[in-house]
Amino acid sequence: MTDSRAIFVWKLARRHSWGSPIPARQLIRLVAGSADHDELATVLERDVLELPFVVRSPDGIHIPNGQDAHVAAANWLRENTELDDFKISATLSRLPADWPAKE
Repeated sequence: MTDSRAIFVWKLARRHSWGSPIPARQLIRLVAGSADHDELATVLERDVLELPFVVRSPDGIHIPNGQDAHVAAANWLRENTELDDFKISATLSRLPADWPAKE
């Protein structure tokens, strides 16, 4: 996965604990590796926080535990990454049993 937005979303999905917010600086460190922190902070502010299923609270950034947020995040990951459906559904615990809905 090379798209910084996708890495942020995947880290939020994987690292949040029952919807617990992650402080922005900690999230950037999780994503950064050897990448530029300032550039990633811009991606977080400009691109990731604009996603409808990503929330910023006083305690940090997270994907809420509601099913709607998890479905939106799962669909976004499905469209924007090469992650398989099994991995996504095993990670986002609030997905309905029939996700992804057959079209």
